[in-house]
Amino acid sequence: AQMAQLTQLLQQTVGGQRQNMQDAEKELRQAETRPGFGLVLLQLLRDANVHPGTRQAGGIYFKNYIRRLWSVESAVGCIADADKQAIKQHLLSLMLAAPRQVQIQLAAGLEEISITDYPAEWPSLLPEIVQNLKTSQDLAVLKGTMETAHTVFLKFRNQGRSVELLKEIKYTVQLFQETHLTVFKAVCQQIVSGALPPEGLVGYFEMMKATIGAFYSLNVVDLPEFFEDHREEYFKGFLELLKFQNAAVAGSGDQPGLQEQVKAAICECFQLYTDKYQEEFSPFLLVCVKDVWELLVGLDQQEKNDQVVAKGIHFLSSAASTRWQQSPFEDHSILSSICEKVVFPNIILRNSDAEMFEDNPSEYIRRDMEGADQETRRRSSMDLVKAMGQLNEAKVTEILVNYVKALMDQARQVAPERAERFKDACIYLVIALVVRGQTQREGVTVTNQNVDINAFFTSLVAPELTGPDPIGTKPILRASCLKFITVFRNQLPREQVGAVLPAVCQHVTADSPVVHTYAAICLEKLITVRDKNGQGQAAWRYDPASMGSHLLQVVDPMLQIIASMKGIAMNEYLMRAIARIFTFLKQVGAQKGLTTLTPLAQILMAVSSNPSNPVFNHNLFEAIASIVKVCVPVQPDAVENALLPSLGQILERNIVDFLPYTFQILGLLLDAAPNARPLYQDLFARLLNVELWRAQANVPGLVRLLRAYFAKHAAFGQLLQTHMQAILERFQFVLCNRKTEGVAFDFLNAMYTHLPVELIQPHFKTLLTVLLTRLQGGKSSKYQRDFVVSCSLLMHRNATNMLPTGLNEIQSGLLGNLLANVWPPVISMSLRLDERKVCVIGLAKLMALDEVRQNAQVLQSCCQGLVHLLGLLPSATASVEEPDDDEVPADGGGVLEYEVSFSKLRNTDLPGAASGLAPDVPDMHVAAKAILRPVLGGVVAQLAHSNEHLQPLARFLQ
Repeated sequence: AQMAQLTQLLQQTVGGQRQNMQDAEKELRQAETRPGFGLVLLQLLRDANVHPGTRQAGGIYFKNYIRRLWSVESAVGCIADADKQAIKQHLLSLMLAAPRQVQIQLAAGLEEISITDYPAEWPSLLPEIVQNLKTSQDLAVLKGTMETAHTVFLKFRNQGRSVELLKEIKYTVQLFQETHLTVFKAVCQQIVSGALPPEGLVGYFEMMKATIGAFYSLNVVDLPEFFEDHREEYFKGFLELLKFQNAAVAGSGDQPGLQEQVKAAICECFQLYTDKYQEEFSPFLLVCVKDVWELLVGLDQQEKNDQVVAKGIHFLSSAASTRWQQSPFEDHSILSSICEKVVFPNIILRNSDAEMFEDNPSEYIRRDMEGADQETRRRSSMDLVKAMGQLNEAKVTEILVNYVKALMDQARQVAPERAERFKDACIYLVIALVVRGQTQREGVTVTNQNVDINAFFTSLVAPELTGPDPIGTKPILRASCLKFITVFRNQLPREQVGAVLPAVCQHVTADSPVVHTYAAICLEKLITVRDKNGQGQAAWRYDPASMGSHLLQVVDPMLQIIASMKGIAMNEYLMRAIARIFTFLKQVGAQKGLTTLTPLAQILMAVSSNPSNPVFNHNLFEAIASIVKVCVPVQPDAVENALLPSLGQILERNIVDFLPYTFQILGLLLDAAPNARPLYQDLFARLLNVELWRAQANVPGLVRLLRAYFAKHAAFGQLLQTHMQAILERFQFVLCNRKTEGVAFDFLNAMYTHLPVELIQPHFKTLLTVLLTRLQGGKSSKYQRDFVVSCSLLMHRNATNMLPTGLNEIQSGLLGNLLANVWPPVISMSLRLDERKVCVIGLAKLMALDEVRQNAQVLQSCCQGLVHLLGLLPSATASVEEPDDDEVPADGGGVLEYEVSFSKLRNTDLPGAASGLAPDVPDMHVAAKAILRPVLGGVVAQLAHSNEHLQPLARFLQ
């Protein structure tokens, strides 16, 4: 019966009738937390008699069900442990037997589970993988199993090095290494034998791609002994595959085939060894460089080869920037040959690139941006120039400066279109030659002093932007001139930039989407430039007063382009520029900002029917927030009138992509509102709806909005009291999900900071028990840190000793135990300044209690903690740097994922509210003295006689 009902509901979710789809989705959500749901879903996916469309819908639902609930622990609405075990037991075999469309979804679910559970909580997975690879004769099963191994091991690539990670890799390597080598050699032999029919070759190539992926993941952190011992066999296979050619696995047109993908992956492995394991790689260096060089020179300009060209060039870059006993990059003629045969052909725009510039501008921009994830021929060629220049700067500069001069001479003699491409290539060559160091936040910080960029700017860049030609002409060259200013924004003097600023602003009105987008990016980056003053502090180079008139004149053209969907629909770069402009201008842009809220609200409503670009959505809300932050303290009614109708509709229509942002903006509006509108009273109960909290993306925004209610508890006292039990249940739900655990402490800290003690008191013992149970379960150091900071905040905010009393009610002596075992490791961590403040004051107040003061051992430990927190030793850790409220993340902060992910807006606190947990403590040293001196001055002096480590504290309290 369960199976039939589940089949029917899944059919409804893809039936096409909106209401039926929503009803079915709702029923499934209610059913998914019942024991056995996951198993019934897996049975349905296994059943070949179920309609393929329904099975695929079931596969997608399974993937999202795992993503939503797998990491939720011991709370209402989690997957039962018995179900988790059964899912893990059957998932791999089911996935391998499923049709391809279902297999893809199950693989994504398996990857999600493996991120948290492999290997410690899923010990059967790797033995099952190894067993399949050793015993199966079915190519599809072998391929699927190796692809699974590759997927599971991907987690090793993006974790910070730690003892835990090394243990996981060691376990994996020991069980998997011999099987991996056996499979690699067997597959390699089959491929290069030339005996396989085309369809067989495709299957073996797919398997080889996964095998090389697994090789990379297992070698990425450290070089395991087995792989070091057998590197000859691996590299022999790699070099044979680099030379292999067969039309059956080759790509066509702009699509790389398996042959290109495998060769690109091999170049990545070469680069990994070059970067990390030079000594072990040096015997293979010359042959690998030679073979990759021949590969690159032999490839044509088709787009299908772009990825392998980029990866091959990256390997050469890595090899060229490393010192070797026998380096092939010392020779002037080899450097010259690389510049001529690899750099120049790949840095000049092809016809296909120019077509992309016109026909697919968003893709052109995405590939051309610094730090884009897709490597292009041009960007990797620029990286190669930088790499060769690291050890041979003078030689490479001389070769390429002559190249640039020759190109500029040629540009005067060829047709205009060709001349535009040559000049464009010159700009990119100069960028590659000059940039020696840069960061995402600061831009270029180190340059090649052998090249005069100001002269190049004056001779080529400025004349092209300010000349008499209409701005619709030479769009490719104009875009690269704007990029040049963006890249060298720190190096170009203020006067030179000032001279071209009106022209840059004018280019915002250009028809070419790439040109008006690059103009917006240029302005947005210019206003982030800082210079160090005499005291070493950073200050903005450009000030709002002098830039205001130029920047405000570009806001309307940008809004018109966005509203008309001209060029790039939902242009995230233009929207980010608008957000950045208002953040920068602050009060100077307040009046214009207020009138801009209406068109922004209209854009919000227009996009809400299909919010398909998450980065644009983020920047749109960032733009709204940056204006609200400045305008709402002065004109709250005007701001609310402009926004509340739209925000109300988003809530009414439940537009899930926008909810996380809407909650944050409402929190900001409520903070600033002198009188809370009825909307907020009506909204409160809805905010506690458990379905809203199940979507992880909503949680931080909901917590931000509840914080505003807590801060206005005088207006919402009755409402809060009625719902206090539900509020604490939501807190527990957030705490018990590994993905939202950190936000749970923001939630708790907001309660401690703003709510009156009588609201918390009746529930405090239960609350404390939940926190301690999680702590006892061997939680991470991050959890311990959040727990200690939160307890310290409560001690600071609460005058009634609620914490020590509550702990003693649960168990006598518990406070001393926590101070001896949980506090010390946290105190020695790197804490933010506001966290240090509350930890100092919380600890000082705890030390003043009789039960702590009379326990010499615990008191000594607390005193040593204070020495560290107060920075009384020369080596004591200073606080970590406070993030700048005005900084905007480079990608706008949006995260590209199928499910909505939470992105915190930068501007959702009122001006002056950014002082963290302890705005009332200007100086923690003064505050600590005031608490400790009367009660503990003499005691600390006595302890310091027998413990020299405490002498700095004794002197501090004198």
